Amino acid sequence: MIRVAVIDNDKLVPAGLRALLAGTTDITLLHTATTVTDYLAAQAAGPAADVVLLDLRLEDGTHPAANVAALRATGAAVLVISVHGDRRHVRATIRAGASGYLIKDDDADKLAGAIGTVHSGHLALTTELMTLINDDPPELSPQELHVLYLYGTGSTLAATARRLGIAIPTVRSYLDRIRAKWAATDEPVDDIRALIHEYPHPDPPT
Repeated sequence: MIRVAVIDNDKLVPAGLRALLAGTTDITLLHTATTVTDYLAAQAAGPAADVVLLDLRLEDGTHPAANVAALRATGAAVLVISVHGDRRHVRATIRAGASGYLIKDDDADKLAGAIGTVHSGHLALTTELMTLINDDPPELSPQELHVLYLYGTGSTLAATARRLGIAIPTVRSYLDRIRAKWAATDEPVDDIRALIHEYPHPDPPT
């Protein structure tokens, strides 16, 4: 029996997933929660889930990749569910250890199949999403990478400028260039800090 948990800020979603899985004989829904923190507290007192279905955006200020990493630390496989596929989020969650990614309108057979696939240690991804993952992000210059990494990990504009020995307007210019490169790929960026999950950490600036 595959033990499954659901984490979704929409309380109707677990009920819908429970109904979808009602016809399966080898999957049981153990826990439901609206945040990763609540789930971790609940599962600590009971049997752990084998597979966690995780909503991509929990609307609680947490980052999808960080949520995946926290769940993977419990030993569970993570299957991300969302209303749409977004390359940045797909790539970030897979890099953080997610084993699959499903769109919320997928049917019961596809859901059950994906749960079985990730439980067996394999990736559950559609061909379309595999294409998204394999697409390279826009290329950034070494200085753009340094600006992105420093700013994306919490440095202010002023602190980033001091660390790199450049002016604050120059930092803004680099950030604008990064946004423009992503916009040119038809993927405009709302929060540029999230892009640090798209690139390897740069070598420390000299």
